Amino acid sequence: MTFLSRLFSKTADDYLARGDRLLEAEHFFEARSAYEDGLQRHLGGKPAGADDAVALAFGAKIAQANRSLAEMNIGEAEYALGRGAHAKAAEHLELAITLTSDAALREKAEILLAICLENINDTNGLAPSAGSCRSCSAAAPEERPVVASAEPDLSPLDYYDLLIRQLPGEMYDRYAGLGERFACMYLAASRDEHEEALDLLDEWYDGSSSDIYFYEKGMILHRLGNTREAEDRLREAMAENAANPLPHLGLALLLIDGERLDEAADHLDTMIADGILPGHALMLRGDICQVKGDPDGAISRYGDLLTTPFARQAAENLHGVLTQSGRMQEAAAVYKRYLGGCRH
Repeated sequence: MTFLSRLFSKTADDYLARGDRLLEAEHFFEARSAYEDGLQRHLGGKPAGADDAVALAFGAKIAQANRSLAEMNIGEAEYALGRGAHAKAAEHLELAITLTSDAALREKAEILLAICLENINDTNGLAPSAGSCRSCSAAAPEERPVVASAEPDLSPLDYYDLLIRQLPGEMYDRYAGLGERFACMYLAASRDEHEEALDLLDEWYDGSSSDIYFYEKGMILHRLGNTREAEDRLREAMAENAANPLPHLGLALLLIDGERLDEAADHLDTMIADGILPGHALMLRGDICQVKGDPDGAISRYGDLLTTPFARQAAENLHGVLTQSGRMQEAAAVYKRYLGGCRH
């Protein structure tokens, strides 16, 4: 689904496309997992060769996801510093430093970490929360190659908070108040323990927060390959609460995964017109234009994002489309203005 697709076998390309969609939806941890799974499937237990373009491309995508995770952790550290929570900020900064080799990001994290360490009197680490449920207390999954440990050294509930920080602000507030049982379900789903997550979700559901229940159930079913029921649950979530942006985005991703691109385009256009996650929707809309052989449409959508927080990712996609289209002078201008500091 990208200009790199010619480098990949179908299996590898599927993982790449899934990771790209998760990255665009700002699900950075899940995107990294998809890229890592694709790399492992490609390598088949064998080491990558120096000229292995597929492995190198997956490695670049993993680095991109890690950079986004590092930026998110630095943001969380700054928020914690503002509240005087220096120990919490230090945890986020230490994680950020391990996640990326970007010199500017690492320097920023190291400076902030030095400030934190000057203010920390209690050197004890954060203890895991007592009374966590079986799923939250489960051992971390086997470490993956290429990158650092999949889960940061945080208590389960702190790690849940880190994951839901990726959600839109109003949804973060709601998810933060759903309780420990819901958090256990969410963590199980993040580890791809989907059957267990379904059971935990049904055990948690008491008839309240129905839009979240139907959305989460739809997304888990989608990951399990039950597309028809997943779509029904996502549409139920939208009917329960049209103001919740997550099922709208989830439905778009489901339609794209199912190669129902015309339906996905119509749905995304409605999201854009209604102001529902317009940045995410524009990015996905541009991707669909690429797939359907409409470079002008892709250029227009990506161009609209260059003045938004999505500027870097939009510029990367725009540079690729312009290069493919032979518009090298414009591609060079985009690279110089927006991507000069890019290291992936």
